Amino acid sequence: MQIDPLSSTGLKPNNTYGSANYAAGEAQFSQQLKEAERKAMKGYGAGHVVNSEDISARDKELKEACKGFETMFLQMMYREMRKTVPEDPMFGKSNAMDIFEDMRDTELMKATAEAGGIGLADIIYKQLAPSVLRQEALEHEQGIK
Repeated sequence: MQIDPLSSTGLKPNNTYGSANYAAGEAQFSQQLKEAERKAMKGYGAGHVVNSEDISARDKELKEACKGFETMFLQMMYREMRKTVPEDPMFGKSNAMDIFEDMRDTELMKATAEAGGIGLADIIYKQLAPSVLRQEALEHEQGIK
């Protein structure tokens, strides 16, 4: 018969080295968790082109359109993903539950896209911005003459 050490059972050993090692690991994890939380709160939506300062009204409209497209794409993707989940045979599904889930998913995807989403809005903005800003400059130039 072999007796497993305490560390394999999930219990922390009751010796000086083991206690110190466990405490150091806990402190390091806590510090990493606080750092990740600080970075997340500091950079909420930052770093994404569509969340940067607007150059003009048309630029703002383009960014909103890009975010709207990403929101719509995420909603459609989430809806299709939800269809793959089997229904609960015990409680079934009602129209009210369908409406609630759809509304919840819509708001969840709006918040996701607003926070930066999957980067689709940034890609679309980078693709469309040069032509939109060029056209705006031409219209401004023609308006001055």
